[in-house]
Amino acid sequence: MSVKKISTPKVIADPLYGIFDVRPVLPMIETEAFQALGDKRQLGMSYLTFPSATHTRRAHSLGSYHATRVLADTWIHSKMVSDQEADALSAYALYHDIGHPAFSHVTEDLCNIDKSKYPGMSANSFLSLELIRTLKYEVEACGVDHDLLLDIATHKNPLHLAVSDKNLGMEKLDYLERDGMYTILSRPAGVDYLRKHVYFVDGNLAIDEKVVDNVIDVQNFYLKMYKNVYLRKSSAIAQRMLQKIVHHLILVKEISAGDLPRLTDSELIGAMYFSKEKTAAHLYALLKRRDLFREAIVVRPHSFVHAGAKTAGKPVVVFGVNQKEMEHLLTSPELQSKNQTGLEGLESKIAELAGLPGESVLVVPITTPYRFNASDVKILRENGAMGSLHDRYPAHFKEMEEVAQSYLALRICTIEKYRKALSDPTTAKKILDLLLSKKTDRKEKELV
Repeated sequence: MSVKKISTPKVIADPLYGIFDVRPVLPMIETEAFQALGDKRQLGMSYLTFPSATHTRRAHSLGSYHATRVLADTWIHSKMVSDQEADALSAYALYHDIGHPAFSHVTEDLCNIDKSKYPGMSANSFLSLELIRTLKYEVEACGVDHDLLLDIATHKNPLHLAVSDKNLGMEKLDYLERDGMYTILSRPAGVDYLRKHVYFVDGNLAIDEKVVDNVIDVQNFYLKMYKNVYLRKSSAIAQRMLQKIVHHLILVKEISAGDLPRLTDSELIGAMYFSKEKTAAHLYALLKRRDLFREAIVVRPHSFVHAGAKTAGKPVVVFGVNQKEMEHLLTSPELQSKNQTGLEGLESKIAELAGLPGESVLVVPITTPYRFNASDVKILRENGAMGSLHDRYPAHFKEMEEVAQSYLALRICTIEKYRKALSDPTTAKKILDLLLSKKTDRKEKELV
């Protein structure tokens, strides 16, 4: 008597969701590109501040797949999507981050990519899309329509919102919970309940009336994470140090910008360890022993000069600038992480003004603010009409915008031995004038 072979589950043990089966997408998981995500930290350099923040893009992608699969199955039952759409949507969740380079967002601005075909797409999304194009065989081996997956990945199909929506996307909720758990030991309340009340109606996501408070809790938790984790001072400084190292590795051709998307964290660390380039070797030695540059001059919006960490007793000068000046600092070509050459030129000018060695100054640009702009959420009312969270709670959105503004900061840093010299009030004023030199209508400077 023959015994029929049973296809056994391939399970993942996940701290957020428990045990779940990945057998339906196993050919996609077993690709080299996806497995490489297991050696790419989700939070870049945050592990230097939060020792537990070593979770990976692979763990996040698997979690996003599971959450999206559960949501898609619910939508099938409610006739919001077809079986085919649900499969493609789940596949997109699995591969949405497959193009991340080493240390995630830290190095993506240094990758040599041409986004002219998709100008509004982030570097990571573009890199992921390019990889998805090459993995047609593996995608179709999972019974997924590759063309439909590409439509979702390029955001031509609004189903992508189920994964990537800023408020309700399954990958957004996953990383928010996962990052919170591994850093500040906290998770937003009621996320699992919220997931069960997200709908796809007329090409848009909407929530049930009963989870309005849960969405507000999630948005507030985002801001909490920005303050305590994503925009953490030490992480921002370490990120800029790593970017400068990578820039120098590329300059001396020890690695190439074209290779960068394919490197894992370990491979990039190996390149840094063996580098013969003077600046790269010096900065890596500092990172290795967590000897980070220290802030000496901080520039913030005028209304939030006291919003940062306490500086009493430290050689730190904090300037408040008006809205027009802050906009200049946000848009100046010399102050973009994509322009490492411009940043290093500015660092040399600042070092010369302060009478310091050229390599002793580090400029840490302002993190692009669009990442934490508040966005609206549609509410599906009991009568079937659509409402707006913003219309219902405008003060909540105003408060979120103000809180986000308070996190904006441009930092001029140095090593400890030169901190006092760089933060000298007279020197600091000259440096601020240099930073704002393209503005001719400056009326006020404030030294705190």
